[in-house]
Amino acid sequence: MDFLNIVANVINPQCILLIIVGVVIGNVFGCIPGLNGPIAVALVLPITFTLDVIPSMALIMGIYMGSISGGLVSAILLKIPGTAASVATTFDGYPMTQKGRATDALSYGAFASVFGGLFSAIVLLLLAPVLAKMAIGFGPWEYFGTAVLALSLVCSLLSGKRIKAFIAMMLGLLLKMVGMSPVDSVALRYTFGNAMLENGFDLVVIIIGIFALPEIIYNIGTIHEKVVPAKIEKRIFFIPKLHEIKENFLVMVQGSIIGTVIGILPGMGGGAASLISYEQAKRTSKHPEKFGTGYEPGIFSCESANNATSGGALVPMLALGVPGDTVTAIIMGAIAMQGITAGPMLSMGQPELFKTIIFIVFVANIAMYLFQISTIRFMAQIIKVPKYLLFPIIAVFCAIGVISIRNSMFDLFSLFLFIVIGYVLDKNGYPLSPFILASVLGTNVETNLRRSIMYYNSFGGCLKQVSIGTLFFGLAVIIPAVLAILNIVRKKKADS
Repeated sequence: MDFLNIVANVINPQCILLIIVGVVIGNVFGCIPGLNGPIAVALVLPITFTLDVIPSMALIMGIYMGSISGGLVSAILLKIPGTAASVATTFDGYPMTQKGRATDALSYGAFASVFGGLFSAIVLLLLAPVLAKMAIGFGPWEYFGTAVLALSLVCSLLSGKRIKAFIAMMLGLLLKMVGMSPVDSVALRYTFGNAMLENGFDLVVIIIGIFALPEIIYNIGTIHEKVVPAKIEKRIFFIPKLHEIKENFLVMVQGSIIGTVIGILPGMGGGAASLISYEQAKRTSKHPEKFGTGYEPGIFSCESANNATSGGALVPMLALGVPGDTVTAIIMGAIAMQGITAGPMLSMGQPELFKTIIFIVFVANIAMYLFQISTIRFMAQIIKVPKYLLFPIIAVFCAIGVISIRNSMFDLFSLFLFIVIGYVLDKNGYPLSPFILASVLGTNVETNLRRSIMYYNSFGGCLKQVSIGTLFFGLAVIIPAVLAILNIVRKKKADS
């Protein structure tokens, strides 16, 4: 009966329509260079306020799944990855297009995408409830340790930019401290006598200002570039042949496993997953010399991996309340705005909603595949939409969405502040994902730390506790320290 209720919640005209709309928006944003999934999700956040939880999740998950896969269109046809997750797809996708096999390359990418997406959704279904049950006994100290470890990993895994990542993270945490203090709601911090700052900065304003609009500004230099995609066959459905699927089945399984594992690690993302999967497929192949020349396993490996990160990133978000990447950080914010806290209490307190969200992921992946195999040749034409028409429309929608959140012009002024911050950070090589994650988790980090200190009398008392929170906090400190030492040793060896 439980399953029938879940199916009824999703398989209805409203949810199916929203999933399809989300998939279309996600594919469009994914295939156009300069746009991406986080921008698309941020853009529809104000719309989700008017929807119930399940329909809003249907729209957002449709965008999430569609945007990751949409990047393969421009990657294969133009050698321009629509998203960072599709960088590795260009290695064999574009050479295949040059050989006149653009249709085959697109069909391989679409099939590998749905394979990886469904694989990770199954892992999400099996793993998230187990982790949630393990975490049900978590107290404030354990939640604090989990959040700090996630923030530490996001910064530590960004090789070559670790110091800048920590600076961006600290800036995000600092801005979340503006306004009324949590727990006691007594002290006003960094308001400078301005009543508008007492409620702090809205999360949607931060996300749109930091992530969406600076990306558009950054791409203004390419606004008049004309794109001429390769000609592709006029076919109704783009599906690989059965023998091609069989020959690349193990490659897709390997890529899906890599993508799911990397997706679970906070901050890694589809770009890292696809590159690692591609290199692994090349290393284990009987014909490594064929990679980069238009070789089918090259496309199957990276596209299965980058889509598998979606389900992987949802595992820590739904189970522990810790987002696995930028998009899930935004999704977590959307859920919070509906009055629902992602984490173990979601699965234990609202199991039907928890399972419904996972079922939406399955349906969104299938909808994404059906859309792609039937519209690839039309999607290829979207790349030609002039950016000088597209970017102003998106900017206007962002501004309207921000104002509509609290009907406040202050939010619009705040948006300009975050546009400047986001642009300056991006232009100077500071990664934005730690800033976004810190903005999402900042309140939780401070609230749980203060509650822990109140319970154990001091921060030292917290550290003396034998618990998973102490372990996670210790790892959050040790991992970046060890990586820093290894980096120093490596540099000394290189100099000698």
